[in-house]
Amino acid sequence: MPNLPKLMSVKETADLLSVSRATLYRIQKRDPRFPEPLHLSRGCVRWRADQISAYINGRTPEPNGPESE
Repeated sequence: MPNLPKLMSVKETADLLSVSRATLYRIQKRDPRFPEPLHLSRGCVRWRADQISAYINGRTPEPNGPESE
């Protein structure tokens, strides 16, 4: 079986980002860097865990970087 990426539900993704589901959808709508979800079926939306992790790492300021001053 191929190594498939982990898929995260709306709740799992919101929990990982420490936001509500409504805020997750707001981030998705307003931030063009936020990964597009996969629509597996009507009412079934998932995000790839590796893409969400990359998004989080890309938004985290570096220690002693310009944003931490």
